[in-house]
Amino acid sequence: MSKKDTLLFLLLSAIWGSSFMFIKLGLEGGFSPMALVSLRLLFGALLMAGIALRRGHRLPTEGRVLAGIAFLGFINNVVPFSLITWSEQHIDSSLAAILNSTVPLFAVILSHFALADESFTWRRVLGVLLGFGGVLVLFAPGLVASAGSAALWGQLAVIVASAGYAIGSVFARKRLQRVPAPVLTTVQLGFALLWTLPLTALERPWTLELTGMAWFAALWLGLLGTGMAYLLFFILLRSIGATPTTMVTYVIPLFAVIFGVLFLREQVQWQHLLALILIIGGVAMVNR
Repeated sequence: MSKKDTLLFLLLSAIWGSSFMFIKLGLEGGFSPMALVSLRLLFGALLMAGIALRRGHRLPTEGRVLAGIAFLGFINNVVPFSLITWSEQHIDSSLAAILNSTVPLFAVILSHFALADESFTWRRVLGVLLGFGGVLVLFAPGLVASAGSAALWGQLAVIVASAGYAIGSVFARKRLQRVPAPVLTTVQLGFALLWTLPLTALERPWTLELTGMAWFAALWLGLLGTGMAYLLFFILLRSIGATPTTMVTYVIPLFAVIFGVLFLREQVQWQHLLALILIIGGVAMVNR
């Protein structure tokens, strides 16, 4: 990669890595989980809509395409955003990031059954086993202590969120490849916002007392963590290709752990480091 591409790569990794910290800050600042998710989607959709309009893109009108994007907005945004945000009421942001790095492991399993050119190899199988071994390292203390603890449910929520991201990625590649990326992202976020509004209303967000940091966190998550991050992702896709760009998976949890320790005073235990090594090692083996 050129120096410019390297800087963009690190910037994208840092932005997505910081998202876990800003979710925690938004919750601590008074947001309910769905209210924070809805604002994140709103700000991200507005930014991406501006980019799509500036580039002269048109919105799709075919019913089948719109239905596919609506499903993508649900499985790739509503499910993971909501579950990860809810989970961070009960677990550290760094732990959520480590668990979320399992997305490629779920994706390789789904791709084997859904995509003709993504079949299993012995290396991919071994990588999946290694990565999920890291997940078991994280779950073991909670299972021993209390099978019904809130922290354990929080970890499980992130795992389900990671599966949602993987399903969305495979579905988009199989069914929505012809939709321009800025258009796909804009419409996807718009549908996701519509999905979340009824759930947000149940939380009575108009009664919340919010700090300035809470609003800053929502803006960061929407404009940078969602909108700008997608834009950087598309730039890198064009510049260095798909495979090198997906390597952000390795770096995001590292940034998230660093931010969590430095700014949220989170404690990193030896199980976290061992799990991170196993998961990243598994993802590396899958992507070789």
